[in-house]
Amino acid sequence: MPVVPRNILPADDRTPAQYVLPLPDQLEILVKRPIRRFVYPIYKFLINEWMGRRYQTMCRFPVDQWLWGQRGNDFEVHRRRVNKIFPLRGQRLLIAGCGTGRDIISWLPYSPELVIGTDYFRYDRAWSLLHHQVAQKYPHVMLEFTQSDLSHIEHFSDSSLDVVGSDAVFEHVRNLSDVLLEFHRLLRPGGIVYATFGPLWYCWGGDHISGYDAIAAGYNHLVLDRSAYTRYIDTLGTFSHSEHDGRTWIENGLFSYLRPTQYLEALEKAGFHREYVALIIEPRAIKCLLENPVLASMLLGKHDKFDLIVTGMTIIYRKPHFSIHERE
Repeated sequence: MPVVPRNILPADDRTPAQYVLPLPDQLEILVKRPIRRFVYPIYKFLINEWMGRRYQTMCRFPVDQWLWGQRGNDFEVHRRRVNKIFPLRGQRLLIAGCGTGRDIISWLPYSPELVIGTDYFRYDRAWSLLHHQVAQKYPHVMLEFTQSDLSHIEHFSDSSLDVVGSDAVFEHVRNLSDVLLEFHRLLRPGGIVYATFGPLWYCWGGDHISGYDAIAAGYNHLVLDRSAYTRYIDTLGTFSHSEHDGRTWIENGLFSYLRPTQYLEALEKAGFHREYVALIIEPRAIKCLLENPVLASMLLGKHDKFDLIVTGMTIIYRKPHFSIHERE
């Protein structure tokens, strides 16, 4: 896989040729969101009780919320949770790995003072379109975009931000320890780092491609040799850069290759204190391992079952007012 030298970032605009701003889905707004807001808390309480009894003994750390698949893992509930822990009105937010900016929109109703989107790739046309839309709909919110290596964000001074948030980014960070130290530098004491991320590398579909064609193929990235894996990827056909195509991350070597416990260890080592942790169990991983005993035996000979079935995480951690780095 290609290795991009530090601080040498892709220079061209990666906005897809046919890109348009996402349009509001009236069915989503008027029906699905209200249903989720009232039904999901009950569902999540029940599923958390059941899954906690079933899986907590496999886990080396306490979990606040267990989820069975992606149900209940929506942006709205994550934003509400962050806002409950750390009120966002008037705050300064950095949205790391913002891509074309689609995740930024869900932060704006909370009336932050400033939202800065940054990404490893440039999406100039998409950013310009979103900037124009936000200026009209949320004139009280300042919106900026910049390209950066998350481990070396030179544009901002120490303790200048209140929240660093990201969605589907941590699993793509090659040097998470450096990135978290940079987040720690940027956040003011008491500030929050929020991230939801996955699928994780060692789980079913951890390369964001394996399993697209069959449940039994979900661990191909772990079991196939390089040539067989390349042939498998090639079955997808023509490739062009897209946030939604796993080959974008494979071609650029953008994976952390970390296990769930290692993410939390990295956060603690960087000096953050835990506020909230949620885990998602992948139903297709369970199904694949049950239906393919030979494959399961091969995988379990090299990996913990826990790492093979946890597909995603949500974390909220806080920079303490007196950090371990300041004491040193």
